[in-house]
Amino acid sequence: MILHNTSSSLLAWEVQETGIMGGDLVMGYIGFLLKLYVNPFLGFSGIFINIINAAIFYKMGLSEGIAQNFFILSISDGILGVSSLVYSISYVLLNTLYTHGGPIAELLQTVHWIAMSCWPFSHIISFITTTVIAVVRCCCVTMPLRVKEILTARRQLCAIAVFSLIGYIIVIYSFAPTKLGRITNPITNITKITVRGERRHIIALFTSTFLNSAFVIVVACTIILIFSLKKSSEFREKVSSASGSVEKRREKSREIRTVQTVILVATIFLVCDLPPLVLSAARMAMESSSFHIAGNKMEFLTFFILYMETGMMLKINANVFIYLSFNSRYRNIFKKTLGNKSDRKPVTNNSQPQRSNA
Repeated sequence: MILHNTSSSLLAWEVQETGIMGGDLVMGYIGFLLKLYVNPFLGFSGIFINIINAAIFYKMGLSEGIAQNFFILSISDGILGVSSLVYSISYVLLNTLYTHGGPIAELLQTVHWIAMSCWPFSHIISFITTTVIAVVRCCCVTMPLRVKEILTARRQLCAIAVFSLIGYIIVIYSFAPTKLGRITNPITNITKITVRGERRHIIALFTSTFLNSAFVIVVACTIILIFSLKKSSEFREKVSSASGSVEKRREKSREIRTVQTVILVATIFLVCDLPPLVLSAARMAMESSSFHIAGNKMEFLTFFILYMETGMMLKINANVFIYLSFNSRYRNIFKKTLGNKSDRKPVTNNSQPQRSNA
């Protein structure tokens, strides 16, 4: 994932005078359109959506572990949306108004690198939080009687904080010797800002162990939850046909919706974050110290980078639709919050009946 940042930057700044990225022409046009139009829109909408998510989960109460963890996930996704939007804006300006270089173009390239440097930190929190959500829900399914006593909301928060802090320390140590450099093209006389000096072997080791382990855990928990959801659905059908209490049916229905929410959030996480890990593993398998981007490798790298950047934006936008579909408390607060203005209209038009009904 973190290796993706360096690779993405190398590709992003391989811009010709026309502004189209190197490699295959069709892939270059697709990438240019995604970076110029799609990604900025998704970044802006991701900020707006995750502000709403964070506010609603805060209203739901952070004393519950599931609401607390989704609140943290919304905050990290919102920060990722901000950094990605800044990154996209700098790309748009560089490829529209400042294509011929100059001091402003160099400043925009520096902003580009700073915005990109925020990605690993948000990604680490997203990785750890999603892993904790999946593990806790998996434990609720396998040992429901003890999980509330063992995995309290405070302990879940401590787990997210400790593992995220470990990841932060490793990333900061890896990028501590990083320096910005300038490379001037003798033909176009355009100066490009580059990054060099990072400890790539530490980054590769961190990605292949820490993040891959979290990814495997989420995969295992998702599989367990899918089988559990199937059993719960069968049990619900039996209870519905029998003369069971209404409260038990409601409780079972809430549990099923919670499991469905976690499964879908984890699935989106897996689909969007699998390519960076695969690409990092592929680069480690090859000669990482002498890895050259050329020919078919460039097309392969271009495809994965385009997918990763847009997939990252899609991920931070998609969760709100899952919450609205499967979380009734979230849906009620969402409707109540956005429906306040519409609820006031009948009061002004016909205020007397409204007072008598109240």
